[in-house]
Formats: sequence, C-alpha cells, structure tokens
Amino acid sequence: MNYTYAQDLKKHQWENRVVIIASQNEDSRTYQEQITKFNSLPKEFKERKIIVYQVLPDRYKLTDYQIKGKDIESISSPALFDKFVNNKEHFKVILIGLDGGIKLEKTKVLSTTELFAAIDVMPMRRAEMKNKNR
Repeated sequence: MNYTYAQDLKKHQWENRVVIIASQNEDSRTYQEQITKFNSLPKEFKERKIIVYQVLPDRYKLTDYQIKGKDIESISSPALFDKFVNNKEHFKVILIGLDGGIKLEKTKVLSTTELFAAIDVMPMRRAEMKNKNR
C-alpha cells in the first residue's frame, strides 16, 4: 500500500493545519522531545485543527487530535520524507496551513508557543476565533 504525498496531504486542505515532524532517526532525542511537547497539549491542537505527521525515512504515522488524539497506524512509505527532508537534515518541523502552503519550517525543536503564535496570526485562524466568541 503505497500512498503518494499528494493524496496524503491534499485531503487535509481547508480541513486541517498539518504539522510534519521529520527525522532521519526515530530514536533521535530532538524528534522524541518534539513529539512529547506536542502530545502534551491535545486540546490546543484540536482547537486549532492541527494534525501531526511523524515522518521517518521509510514510514509515517498520523495523529489526529480531532479523534481524541488517536494515532493512525504506521504507513510504510518514503514519499513524505522524500518530499520534505533532504539528506543533510537530521530533523525538521514544518507547519502547513489550511490552504496547503508551508507557513513555518524549523530544524530544531519548535515550541508550542511559537507554533500557536504562528497559527493565531493567520487570517483564517483569526476568523475562527472571532466566530467562536460570538
């Protein structure tokens, strides 16, 4: 079962913001620290419609906080890794907005504060917050 990048991420456009956490090595301290940081705030991720892809060279896993933070099983495919990470990078975090465009890229651990700040200034997020407060 080989999924392509386009099928995987295109289905989220206008539905979810996507965060990709990519690492050459699953045991990397940076990679594990990033996953732990993000998993500590499921409510904030759900509220901002964020889903997280944990991407390794040969497979990836999706965490959808809309479904009570459930992990979807690992999918064997190098497509996402090959699309977003070059061989010189050991670690990368990428934020993709509702429109499908890359909004933020980091090669070190991204704080939830910085992630949420980047999202909360986006026009669509501001509209969501305004509508929620009505």
